[in-house]
Amino acid sequence: MEMMRKTYDNIAHRFFISSEQLLQDSLKFYLLHRKQEFLHERFDILSRYAVTNTNELEEKIKQGILPEHPIWEELIDLRNLEQEIQGIQDDIDCLSKSGLHC
Repeated sequence: MEMMRKTYDNIAHRFFISSEQLLQDSLKFYLLHRKQEFLHERFDILSRYAVTNTNELEEKIKQGILPEHPIWEELIDLRNLEQEIQGIQDDIDCLSKSGLHC
């Protein structure tokens, strides 16, 4: 752990930022990357069924335009993705506002 901390401090020093700023920037970058992955998955599901949002997909299932099975499971996946995306955005907003103390 000590070796990792030294490496981290050296990287921060090289870029003329504090270790805390490096940590915050690293976390934001990671979160943005994960959010992008989830957005891509969300887009794949929505485009597969030619809809623009979760409600539209659910409505097509209810109207019988799309079969309930197995698309209902994808609707659940889509809702879970949207919750993850929102949670990540909340974390990014928190880091942007108050630093590491969210």
